[in-house]
Amino acid sequence: MKLRSLALNQFKKFTSPVRLDGIADGLNVIVGPNEMGKSTLLEALRAALFEKYSSKAQPITALQNDRNQAGPVVELAFELDDGVYRITKRFVKKPYARLSCPDGRTLEGDAAEDVLRDLLGFDEPGKTGAKAETLGMWNVLWVQQGHSFGALDLPQSARANLHSALESEVGTVLGGRRGRALPQAIEKQLGELVTGGGKPRGAYKELIDNIETLQTDLADLQGRREELSRTLDQLEQAQETLARLSTGDRDEADETELADARKRHGHLAELEARIAAADSDLALKQRNLEQANQALVARTALRQAIADEEEAVETARKGLDDVRGREKEARARLDQLRTAVREAEAGVTTADDAVSHQRRILAAVERKGRIRELEGRHEKAAAAEERQRKARQEAAAILVTDETLTEIRDAAKALETIDSRLSAAATRITFDMAADALSGIEVDGRKVAIDDPPVQAIGPTTITIPGQGRITVEPAVKDRDKLRDQQREARTALETALQTGGVKTVDDAEEQHRRRQKLVQDGELARQEAVLHAPATDDHDAGAEALAGYIESLQLILTRDLADLEIDTLPAKQEADTALRAALEQAEEARSAVDMARAALGGPEDALGALQTQLGTVRTRYDDSGVRLEKRRAELAAAEENQADTALQAAIDAAEKAVSDQEDAIASLKDQRTDETLPQLEARIGRLEQALRDRREKRGNLKETIAGLRSHIEVLEGAGLDEAIEQKARELERATDERHRADREVQVLNLLLTTLRAAEQEAKERYLSPVLNRVRPYLQLLFPGAEITIDEDLRIVGVTREAGYEEAFHHLSMGTQEQIAVLIRLAFAEMLVEQGHPATVILDDALVFSDDHRMNRMFDILNMAARNVQVVIFTCREQLFEELGGRQLSLQAGSAEELVSA
Repeated sequence: MKLRSLALNQFKKFTSPVRLDGIADGLNVIVGPNEMGKSTLLEALRAALFEKYSSKAQPITALQNDRNQAGPVVELAFELDDGVYRITKRFVKKPYARLSCPDGRTLEGDAAEDVLRDLLGFDEPGKTGAKAETLGMWNVLWVQQGHSFGALDLPQSARANLHSALESEVGTVLGGRRGRALPQAIEKQLGELVTGGGKPRGAYKELIDNIETLQTDLADLQGRREELSRTLDQLEQAQETLARLSTGDRDEADETELADARKRHGHLAELEARIAAADSDLALKQRNLEQANQALVARTALRQAIADEEEAVETARKGLDDVRGREKEARARLDQLRTAVREAEAGVTTADDAVSHQRRILAAVERKGRIRELEGRHEKAAAAEERQRKARQEAAAILVTDETLTEIRDAAKALETIDSRLSAAATRITFDMAADALSGIEVDGRKVAIDDPPVQAIGPTTITIPGQGRITVEPAVKDRDKLRDQQREARTALETALQTGGVKTVDDAEEQHRRRQKLVQDGELARQEAVLHAPATDDHDAGAEALAGYIESLQLILTRDLADLEIDTLPAKQEADTALRAALEQAEEARSAVDMARAALGGPEDALGALQTQLGTVRTRYDDSGVRLEKRRAELAAAEENQADTALQAAIDAAEKAVSDQEDAIASLKDQRTDETLPQLEARIGRLEQALRDRREKRGNLKETIAGLRSHIEVLEGAGLDEAIEQKARELERATDERHRADREVQVLNLLLTTLRAAEQEAKERYLSPVLNRVRPYLQLLFPGAEITIDEDLRIVGVTREAGYEEAFHHLSMGTQEQIAVLIRLAFAEMLVEQGHPATVILDDALVFSDDHRMNRMFDILNMAARNVQVVIFTCREQLFEELGGRQLSLQAGSAEELVSA
């Protein structure tokens, strides 16, 4: 393919028609300063050929110019073997495509697009516009500004075209696809055993890990043999300690002091709760501003946390499944020993029922307090929603919407434009005469006054002078009738738009629109206030109505709980707490009895104990990770709801006043405090409770420990440790032998892969010779004695220069990378042209990193390549590229009648 001409209108920065004609065979140069639009010309070339005319994707709408957003139009003429084709496309507004063929056919729309793709060998663009993969070789040969250096971006479609051209000259490499698949198969087989760095993986790694596990297990068995001796010593020590702690004279005094401290704590806690509630309300308003500033950071952190937690959940799940299997087997062996434990647990059930009853009473007390709090929130939210409703009603009564205002503005602008054009084309008639001389003079039957402005004559105008006769003025206005029709249409359109908005003037429409926006904003602020007072929770949606329903449901639950508990009134919270603690102590005593019964199982359960501990740890990690993951996902969803700056500022202003009022209320409550503090009383209560609990727990633990140690000794004495140690040693020996066989397999596969890769390299050099032979003359001219290396996927790997040392391509300087990348593109184009494929090379501001010596050599190379391939250069460096030669081209004004925009 050879480009011949390019024309565009309303395309990005070009707001008037321009043309680029006379594009010849060989080397063509378009020189111009920055912001002349050279890169835009290349974008127009790409759009004319590769973008779908009917697309509404963002890259297509971005082709419009910023000044009037008209429909971009581009026309390209190009030549193939059978003659010149001309493709014209208009995008975005009233889009169309038209392809004129050398045989006289003219194709429209999708038919034109289909034929164009068949001619030039590229794929249909996707919904988001043309991409590298759809452009194929054109993405390689047409280099946009800033993309000429570095490794070539070869999409799969481009590589397929080049491989087809290579195989047509030298055949396939290493027996074609099958030959290339053999090293890949060996790599895959080797990759199942070791990583790229040679580290074990898969079954090979599992074998090595198993050997380490067996070694650990063997050491563990040997340690258990030593443990038996230590356990006997521990039993003797525990029995002595239990005898010392059997007295409990201090318990009664501690319990009396504890009851008094709890009573004082209750009174103070109620006061502190009121202060804390007031502080919470204050903190809520202060956090609103802080959360607005931290939203972005928090959201990013949440996303990273979610990814981390997902990985942790998966890891914990695998570990949990493994431990569960082993724990299940161990538990089956102990089921027959647990019958006695179940009898003791029956007593726990009775105590738990009492605890459950007291918990339900306490929950009902707390629910009643929650209902009182929510009723206050509901009252504030309902008031805010009423203000929101009124604002929305008033806004709906205003007909000037964003769309209506846009229509009015466009119609007014169009009328102003037509009036200006008529005024500019009219013939101005000015009467510079005394008042008495003007007496009786008429223009089209209307008398002329001394203060009248000049007459603007568009059509035939008659001036009557009493006693003298008439003067007829006939202005030669081009398209006069058409302009008058447009003026009437524009005026009608403006009047229609004003009627639609229910206003009389453009200023009225602007004022109504501003008032409507203010009402909408007020409604949104009221909505946000309602959401602040009645936010969405896991139990109900946001809003006063939803909150009222939730309060009603809490009332129903409270009524049902009272009926179920068979009580008419609820006790005070302190009484409910005291009753619950008493029930808990009774349940603790019942559980102590169960623990004593379970301790008798200690020996047989020791083997299971380790697995249960591991299972509990893994399960906790899994459950915690799952809970954290779901919580953070929910937090992320909430964080992604954006809040306008104006709404946030309004909320802050309102919060500042609320903060001041709340601080006054807090100060009043704090004046009621005494010299005692909650932490002081809580410390005393905790100290006394802990002292009582410690003494009980020590006695119970020592009894349980003694029973467990006795059972553990029985198990260790009968576990057959010596036989288990001998069995584990035999397993370790067998696993070690299997490891030696796997080591040899890895060595054999490595040797085979190395041999095949050497043969592949030799064949690859022959396969890539067509490209290397074409680029070698250019490379020798630029880097004497150098050789280039490319891989089978046609990527540039490196350059060999001094003393046969190969330098990696990405280690070369930016200028050298750019120069070699240009040479490779020229070689690709020459090979494709020689085989009859369309190929034109376009470079936009290339060679930006070349020194003077290299630049002169590159100019010679470009002229050499232009003998076989059409080359188009865009550059902003006029003085430097004067030495390039080639055909100098420049932009010319085009015709709007030929490239009609919309």
